[in-house]
Amino acid sequence: MATEKLRLRIGNLGKAVLVTGQAYQDPKDALNEFISNAADEYAEAGVRGGLIRVLLRRRGRHPVIAIEDFGRGLDAERLRGVARSLFESGKAGDPRTVGEKAIGILAFQQLAGRCDIVTRPNHGATTVALRLIRGSTTAQLDLNERRRARDRAGTTVYLGDLDPDVLRVLTQRKVVNYLRRRRGAALGRGDYVIEVVERRQAELVTPEEPDGVRLDVPAQITPWGRIELFLFVSPQPDRHRRVAIVGRGGTTIIDDLADIEEFDGLPWSSDQVSGYITFEALQQTSGRRAVLRDRDVFPAFVTGVSAIEPAVSRTLERVTREVTEETADRLAEAVRRIFGRVLKELDDLDNPMRTPVGEEPGEGALLTESPAEASGPDPGGAQEPEEEVGDLILPAEQAAPDPVDQAPQAAPRGGRGRGLPNLVPDPSPDGLRSRFDDDAGIVYYNDRHPDYILVKDDESSLLDYLATLVAKEYVVYNNPRAATEELAEEMVRMLVRVRRHMPRR
Repeated sequence: MATEKLRLRIGNLGKAVLVTGQAYQDPKDALNEFISNAADEYAEAGVRGGLIRVLLRRRGRHPVIAIEDFGRGLDAERLRGVARSLFESGKAGDPRTVGEKAIGILAFQQLAGRCDIVTRPNHGATTVALRLIRGSTTAQLDLNERRRARDRAGTTVYLGDLDPDVLRVLTQRKVVNYLRRRRGAALGRGDYVIEVVERRQAELVTPEEPDGVRLDVPAQITPWGRIELFLFVSPQPDRHRRVAIVGRGGTTIIDDLADIEEFDGLPWSSDQVSGYITFEALQQTSGRRAVLRDRDVFPAFVTGVSAIEPAVSRTLERVTREVTEETADRLAEAVRRIFGRVLKELDDLDNPMRTPVGEEPGEGALLTESPAEASGPDPGGAQEPEEEVGDLILPAEQAAPDPVDQAPQAAPRGGRGRGLPNLVPDPSPDGLRSRFDDDAGIVYYNDRHPDYILVKDDESSLLDYLATLVAKEYVVYNNPRAATEELAEEMVRMLVRVRRHMPRR
């Protein structure tokens, strides 16, 4: 069978150049390519903390976006190399830099119709410029740029003839938030500084502040380098948290590890794990939105990260359990404080919620009384003075002043302050929201009930919910023979007083 070897050629170079520049899914990704070039320039020169300035001039007759650095600059020969070496990058083997595809310069076509690279070399007195036009197969080199001459070494990339959608998308706030996510690791290390300027307002891009408990996990060693983990575990999923994947040059490849199919479950999708994972051997796709799934490096990454999943899950469970217990204790004490004041108020009002004393537990008694106390004092014994717990549990800032000497007064009937009920999660819930154990003096609440789950992540709502449960148990316990309407009326009466003593939000 006859075969023929054919050399591949690009039939339409202009179209190939245009299509390559459209690889980026978001205009901010295209803008990020020019920031990568500026960051690479500082990295190759061994400069840390260099300034990268993004200038947004979206108003006026001729809107312009400019990206400026103050590195070594480029001479005419290096500019010629930029135009002649598309798809071939001398930075591909340098772990300090991001450049690997050698197509980033073409990203301007997704933003603008024209790109001017104006630069002054470190040891030169002349500014040179390279001008590119969208879809064109040629570039223009100006060996003596005077109109926009630089007074110091460095490079400025001007993007002109901007598309209307670009002007709408690339606002200062959106660009700052985007760069905070995509450049957070490098900014946190101090590799460089990014400033975004629009009109007279300049804003520095700062990395996101981690929150939660730092996860102490050793780096994973692979044949292609170390997988470094900078992870934090938060006890509550109160906002969207994600773990970023960072590659070469401290640049984020993807914002959320859970976007990768192998890691789309717990603990990564729990909204309780944040931070980033650095693996410099990973490469990103041309569109800068996904990890390149090669045959060697990517499987090693999956294996290394999967190995630390059990440790992350254990830490997540421990932190959640500790914080849940601490929150439950704090809220239980807050509920006791509230009901100490409520019961004092009810006693002062002669407690209209008491029913006639009967044979069943709770009839005529307060929730905090024992059956012996409900039946009255022992005739043969001396009655001990009652402690006013409702007053004792007032916060320090609301503590009452020392009382003035006055004639002793009779204490209210019953043991209002003797044993305010404790709040404890129900070890064996039966479907009800709560139940009261009068022997133990405990209100058990069902922490698996849908209503509890609905409010558990908001502490003020949870406190309101728990106080409502205690109010319900109080009314039911003290009104065993009340009709439905009477019970509802007493419940409203109780809740009105509970709400008055709830802390202000």
